[in-house]
Order: sequence, then structure tokens, then C-alpha cells
Amino acid sequence: MTKTALLTGATGGIGSAIAADLHARGYQLTLVDFDAQRLAQMAEIYSTSTMQLLDQTDMSAVEAFCDQMSAPDTRTFDVVILNAGGINIGDLADLPRDRMLWELQINLISNATLIQAFARRMKAAGSGHILVTVSMGALVSLKGSATYSAAKFGLRGLLWGLRDELRPHGVNVTGVYPAGVDTPMLRHEARHGGSALNFINKPGTAQDVANAFMRAIDKPRLEVYVPYSESFLARFTNAFPWLSHYAYPLFERIGERGRKKFLDRIGSED
Repeated sequence: MTKTALLTGATGGIGSAIAADLHARGYQLTLVDFDAQRLAQMAEIYSTSTMQLLDQTDMSAVEAFCDQMSAPDTRTFDVVILNAGGINIGDLADLPRDRMLWELQINLISNATLIQAFARRMKAAGSGHILVTVSMGALVSLKGSATYSAAKFGLRGLLWGLRDELRPHGVNVTGVYPAGVDTPMLRHEARHGGSALNFINKPGTAQDVANAFMRAIDKPRLEVYVPYSESFLARFTNAFPWLSHYAYPLFERIGERGRKKFLDRIGSED
């Protein structure tokens, strides 16, 4: 029997890489995104897949989508990957309130609502796997992206508890935690004052993250770090958050050098 997978944030850098890998594995895909034009382009590549428009900043649309996915005549999915997200650049006190709420909505509230809907469906079916793109920002909160980290910390807590709720019912739960990844979002951050700590090490690729998802599908586990080596410092800082204040000046100097290298490289590609 053909396996089925649903993927949100399907048209972005990471989403496109995940979609390609799932398709190569023979999954019947439902690709979800807010960008109709790019979904249409993906429909030409994956002609047997289902395309679904969804703006995760519109809560009424998210709720309607959840109701649709919960309907008895709607297919069940073997794998659901929730990958949509977004970030604002700037200190919390300086952000317009609507931008702060937008960030919480797209990263946490809509994803939590979708997770609940698919958890109910998979629990009833007695099988399935929910995977979510989280972030190393769920382990370490950086100045300039406090709201983003708040949302990602929330996702991590939700997945942690949900794993033990669903395990007795044959459903797996995984969070994938990338460090800096060379995507349009990171390039925007690099050019517009995003955290320098994203560039302490060379950013990974979207394919690195897609590979991590495939490994998690093959061998389910609660948390997967991309790359694993960068999780050591993040997890240490998570255990002792007061240390970050003292480490920031050094890490920012290292990160700014990394940002310059990154900007030089992508500038040569443009």
C-alpha cells in the first residue's frame, strides 16, 4: 500500500527538500503552503500530489483546515511534517504588537492546533508519525528573537508531553532542531541585523535538514539535532541560562565574522 504524507511550509527551502525526498521514497503527498504560485509550480513537478492552500496566520483558516482533516471521509496520513514558520527581526520592546502576535501565531498557535488535529486522527487510527521543524532556538533564546524562541520553546514542551500521550497508541512524535540553515529566511536575517549567533558555525543546507527528517522517519526518536555537534553548547546553555549573559560578547564577535563570510559567499552567488 502506498504511504501518505502531509507537509506544511512545502514551498520553502527546507520544505522543497523534504518534499523531494518523500516523493523519491514513493509517498503520496499532500503539500500545504500559503503561496499559490509556488504550489502551482510544485504541482507540475509532483503531478500526482494534492496541493492545499493554507495561511497559518489566519486562525479561522487553520481551524477549517483541521476540521477538513478530521472529517471521516478524509484520508489518514502515515506521516505529517509541520514545517511552516517565520521570524521577525528586532527586540521585543521595539516590535509592533501585531508582529509579535503574528510570530506566535505562525510558529506556535497554528502549529499546536494542527498537531492536536492530527494527534486525534492518528490516535484513533492507532498509527502515524508527527514530525515538526522546531529550531535550536527552542534550546537557547537569543536577544533579538525572544518571541521566536518563546514559540519554539512552547513547541518543544508540547511535543515532549505529546510523545508520552501518543506512544501507547502506536503514534510517534519527533521534533527536528536545526541550527542555522541557508534558506531565504536566514539570508534575510543576515542582511537585516538578525542574530549573529546564527553564524557562529557555517550554516547548514536545507538538504541536511531533510536528511534528518528521513532518518527520524526510519528510526523515530523524540528529538533530532541538525547538526548534532551544535546541540552540545545549546543544551548546556539551556541547563544554565544565566551563563549566556557572560558568553554573549565572545559569541557575537565570532558570529559577526561568520556573518561576513556568509554574506560574502551569498553575495558572490547573486
